[in-house]
Amino acid sequence: MVRLIFFSYICMKETLKSEIMEEYIPKPIDLSDVSLTDDLIELREAIAENAHEIWAENRRLEGWTYGPVRDDKKKQTPDMVPYKDLSDGEKEYDRATAMRSIKLLKKLGYDVVKVQETELYKEMIERIRNNKEQYHCSNCGGFIFKHQVFCEHCGHKLDKTDWEG
Repeated sequence: MVRLIFFSYICMKETLKSEIMEEYIPKPIDLSDVSLTDDLIELREAIAENAHEIWAENRRLEGWTYGPVRDDKKKQTPDMVPYKDLSDGEKEYDRATAMRSIKLLKKLGYDVVKVQETELYKEMIERIRNNKEQYHCSNCGGFIFKHQVFCEHCGHKLDKTDWEG
């Protein structure tokens, strides 16, 4: 009898949990009114690269290795590579997370200010600026990346001429 009651309780709890999960609708804060300056876009790229490094280190500690396709049983993923070698889609995920985090800081009233140029900063910015995937908007000259549809600085709709140099 006690087992039956306990089993019924567990089933009811799982049903309620399932119903709650189905009802969840994410509501991220609207950040469309926040723009980033070029130095913060460089920061975004540095944060995105480091986020990938943290993710990869955690996966490595869990026993994951590189594999040409994702295989959860073998713990293999094609994303166990340096950030520069990730697909554009994977880089976009890291960049979007970093960008939204920086924009949220600004929207909450924080000011992100670099107070000194450390050796690490110089090294990361050099790597970012030498990245062949980085381009400039033909309208305003702001930094843009191939995944973007609109320039974050001026709103210009990007086209093939923006990727030509």
